[in-house]
Amino acid sequence: MPYWIKIFLDSSNPHLSLFSECGNKASRSKCGNKASHFEKIRYIIPPLKKGGRGDLKSFHCFRILLFILCPLFVFFINSRSEAAFRDNFLGAKSMAMGGAYTALADDVDGILINPAGLSMIKAQQISATMADLYPGLSDDSLITQNIVGYANKSDNAGSFGVVWKRFDVGKLYYENILALSYARSSSLYLTKGDKNRQKNFSMGGTLKFMNWDSAPTLDSGGKVIEDLPGWKGISFDVGFVIWPSANTPVALSFQNLRRPDISSSKSKIKESLPFTTRMGVAAIDKNTTWAMDMSLKGGQIDLKIGLQRKALDGKLFLRTGVALENLAWGMNFTAGAGYKLNNSTRIDYAFVYPINTILNTLGSHRVSIIYNFGKETAD
Repeated sequence: MPYWIKIFLDSSNPHLSLFSECGNKASRSKCGNKASHFEKIRYIIPPLKKGGRGDLKSFHCFRILLFILCPLFVFFINSRSEAAFRDNFLGAKSMAMGGAYTALADDVDGILINPAGLSMIKAQQISATMADLYPGLSDDSLITQNIVGYANKSDNAGSFGVVWKRFDVGKLYYENILALSYARSSSLYLTKGDKNRQKNFSMGGTLKFMNWDSAPTLDSGGKVIEDLPGWKGISFDVGFVIWPSANTPVALSFQNLRRPDISSSKSKIKESLPFTTRMGVAAIDKNTTWAMDMSLKGGQIDLKIGLQRKALDGKLFLRTGVALENLAWGMNFTAGAGYKLNNSTRIDYAFVYPINTILNTLGSHRVSIIYNFGKETAD
């Protein structure tokens, strides 16, 4: 992955001007061999109504689950991650709430954050997202992202989903992710008498086929100086959601459990796919939803907080949030809205603005369309 793309992908990077210097074909000759020595550069990417306490046994199950998973969480805190595929942009609903989506991943694109969220989809769903990232940069770069997905919840067979995500920096660089996911919900119980209780636990997994490639580096005369071959490979994620009470989901997900070397075949230095641990919690009321996420990636801690408020009898959704990159190294303010055209179709919009990082930009804008159809089922 070229040096000038690495610099850009960091939404919390105060040195974005390096991208303008090295980003377009006419001026990349200034960068000399930076593209071939990119391995030396470290990535720096960017009151509610009570819903019931639940019984004591489910609370103990919840504590046992956390006891089992927390050591894994601590084990990976200090893992170093320097690689591509670092953006965590999703659909407009997620981004309008600051990206706090681990416990609320109830749209199909949520499988890229927490595949266990597939179980929250009621029947079948199609989604599409289009995004324009950071318009207004001095070099007029066109950075876009597109996401399409489909999910199907089957009778007694769990939930299936597929998502394709593409990230483009003009004609200079691209990333593709094709994600295949499966999730299933169940009940946590300690005795046989609890078997008929309402399902309160979901777990899921995602298999990801990934690739990246970049345009060749040209000199001022249009001659190819260097043409780094791209990379293709696979990785996988796992996720969990538990409901200690009916309106309080708590979630945990592990991304990129397989960490292959994703550097160019010409690179002499290994670069591993970044491992990420995410924890999320949400509180859901009839008209208000609050969510918070904490993620750890390569020793970096990100905190994300989001809020959603319903209006117009549940047809209008007002959203806002804040994302702290590496606990205030970078900060993004987010806002947006959604509107239900009917019981099946919803349109969402999100605006993301970097507060103290990328300068001279009009923020990022994205629009999503969500369509639900088919007979509601329970797995």
